[in-house]
Amino acid sequence: MIAQIDKYWDKLFADPILVDTPNGKVTIYPQRTNNIMERFFRDFKRGDRKRTGNMSISRTLQAMLAETPLVRNLKNSQYLKILLDGCQSLEERFARIEVQQVRDELNKAENSPEKIPAKIKKLIAQPNFLQIIARLFKKRAYPT
Repeated sequence: MIAQIDKYWDKLFADPILVDTPNGKVTIYPQRTNNIMERFFRDFKRGDRKRTGNMSISRTLQAMLAETPLVRNLKNSQYLKILLDGCQSLEERFARIEVQQVRDELNKAENSPEKIPAKIKKLIAQPNFLQIIARLFKKRAYPT
């Protein structure tokens, strides 16, 4: 193990980065691994196993939209503040979204190679689509 550490020492650690901020200079120590993503995937896998009882999550991963894991960011207060953009709730933020713009984007997505699962298409077709999405986000962001 010591030989491996000596061999890869230069690649294991990154030099700190000095950044000027309004509060003065801040030193950032960048990560050299994707540990954050690995931890996210491990938590996701564990949660899916608990929910479904299946050891394999391949079916779940194939069925979800690529951006679905971003919902996890709703637990991050800084991310939520940026997302809300001055609104008090997700409902208020979603109310700002033009329904026609969403439908236009979905029509464009139909021509893309990414397949949209049938359950998602059914959900999108509902007239109260935005309310459903807002409720799901709220449930995830503010668990009871």
